[in-house]
Amino acid sequence: MINIIEKSKELRYVAVYNKLFKMINEGTFAGDCRLPSEPDLAKDLGVSRSTLRQALALLQDDGLIKNIHGKGNFIIKSHKDKSVGLEKIGNVVYKCLQHDVDSVEINFHIEPPTDYFTKVLGRITVAAVSIDRWYKSNENAIAYTYTIIPIETISTFNLDLNNNDEILHFIEDEIYNKCSSTSIHIKLSSSGTFATKKYSISSESQYYLIEEAIYSDSKYPIAFNKHYLPLSNTTININSIRK
Repeated sequence: MINIIEKSKELRYVAVYNKLFKMINEGTFAGDCRLPSEPDLAKDLGVSRSTLRQALALLQDDGLIKNIHGKGNFIIKSHKDKSVGLEKIGNVVYKCLQHDVDSVEINFHIEPPTDYFTKVLGRITVAAVSIDRWYKSNENAIAYTYTIIPIETISTFNLDLNNNDEILHFIEDEIYNKCSSTSIHIKLSSSGTFATKKYSISSESQYYLIEEAIYSDSKYPIAFNKHYLPLSNTTININSIRK
């Protein structure tokens, strides 16, 4: 029998990866799901820190752990169905963010039409509702969405702008049940540090920016979203099939 760890240095990190993968899935690491420090973990596994870091990098690529600078490596708890990607209509944040959301803070106001609103909505509107959403975990903001809804959408769906819970429920859930299609554009943004406004969602210099136009049997969107998600805590799945 060939001992991979002993006989093949170039594959040593694979053996470490497999060992950690098994330990994570068997629930070996309990508590706050933080892995032991890298020196302790390398010692426990009997490997160098460079080998351990290669294995940890693979675990991060696979969405099993995340590294928080200065704090360590943490297991990602995800209850999402990984077979469902962006090709199926639904809330982008919950599909892509590899973190549980405890609450959503919302702030919105009505604005007069602007050139930008006309561009993203494809038409001139009487007014638009501008909505900020901060997705939080343990009271910390971990994702941000900026939403533009034409006032015509508010009238069509008879939404009460004095009811925050009703507005939040509509843009978080109901709108995806009522729409016929969405159009999504994914890119990187370096403006997230200030675009997310009152809360910083990450110390990273770049974010994923997912722009989402939502349609309901019309060439004009009933809402337009700009989702800002941290690179280190986001997985984007797109499943393609041959028809």
